[in-house]
Amino acid sequence: MHVDIKKLGNIPDGGGHKTLGRQAGRKTRSGVRYSYLHNAVDDHSHLAYSEILTDEKKETATAFWC
Repeated sequence: MHVDIKKLGNIPDGGGHKTLGRQAGRKTRSGVRYSYLHNAVDDHSHLAYSEILTDEKKETATAFWC
């Protein structure tokens, strides 16, 4: 079994730098929030399971297993 957690930055309300331009996009960066993608992959069968959760703390990672 392989388990991994990936930290993903959320796009701010109103869009990011692709929509607003570099300078305006940087102004919306303060208070950037993240989502955490928890993945589990069985090495033998390659069966995968993923969930997007709010953090990567030990309690959340343990709950992911349940």
